[in-house]
Amino acid sequence: MLVRLPKSLPHPEAQPLHRGAPRPMPHAFSLILGLASILLFWGPLQQLVSLSLNDQRYSHIILVPAIGAGLIFMERRKVFARAAFAIAPGLFLLSGSLVLYWLTRHTAQVPETYTLSMAVLAILLVWASGFALCYGVEALRAARFPLLFLLLLVPIPFEAMDKIVAVLQRGTAEATYTMFHLAGVPMFKDGVRFELPGIGIEVAAECSSIHSAWALFITGLLLAHWFLKSPWTKICLSILTVPTAIFTNAVRIGTLWFLATRVDPAFLFGNLHHRGGALFSLISLPILLGLLCSLRKLESHGSHRRKASEEDACLTAPGRGQTATFS
Repeated sequence: MLVRLPKSLPHPEAQPLHRGAPRPMPHAFSLILGLASILLFWGPLQQLVSLSLNDQRYSHIILVPAIGAGLIFMERRKVFARAAFAIAPGLFLLSGSLVLYWLTRHTAQVPETYTLSMAVLAILLVWASGFALCYGVEALRAARFPLLFLLLLVPIPFEAMDKIVAVLQRGTAEATYTMFHLAGVPMFKDGVRFELPGIGIEVAAECSSIHSAWALFITGLLLAHWFLKSPWTKICLSILTVPTAIFTNAVRIGTLWFLATRVDPAFLFGNLHHRGGALFSLISLPILLGLLCSLRKLESHGSHRRKASEEDACLTAPGRGQTATFS
């Protein structure tokens, strides 16, 4: 008997396979794990948010989760291309991360200034383990940059942060001294204090460019991830953001001194002094883009040289043009 199939029904073997997007189940399970982790780690997460809101040196922390989530969303096709549950490795990593978190919270040998940092690091390991559990190890590899970016959530201990601020403070003072010296301004420098014509300036810890340094460092990380290929050029761009921030802060101090002595002394106490960091940070963006273009040119020259050396090696290889007979 001959059975004729209707034309509106395609052949079963002709059905396309869709592998681009994961099923709703991993997303739902990931959301449940995320909410459970927030409830479980509510104490240290609350301390972290309070630290970011009350201490200006850590003000960047509150923006890191939003940027990390945005990165995963932008790269979702690559990250979730082969999403699948990984029960065994995910549970293994998750249990180990939970044990590490318990040890950081209940071990007396950890210094008090490092307790929050180690607790947040353990929480990040728990989140990475949960990500591997819901989406698989391949998705974990594909999302390595957004997940590593979340390491900026780990607060630098106060002692180390004070040293970083001191380095930026001295660097800003030296850059300001060099700028005034090149401009021919008579002055007397004592550490981070300057006696200039008409006014005295001190580069305080609050003026150490820590905010612009964090903003430029995060911007450099994102630009390096999107536009650079070599790990060395990425590291180089990230490191160069620090002297760029110091130079920008020196320009800010010099501008405020010029306006205070030539226009109005109130510029030293006005909004341009306390809230003008965003305006002066526009100076650093062309510098950062110029460094990015230079590093991209270095990468292109390096790739051309490697290709040329490989071609020369092929042309000068022994036995080129000879035939071998195998019996």
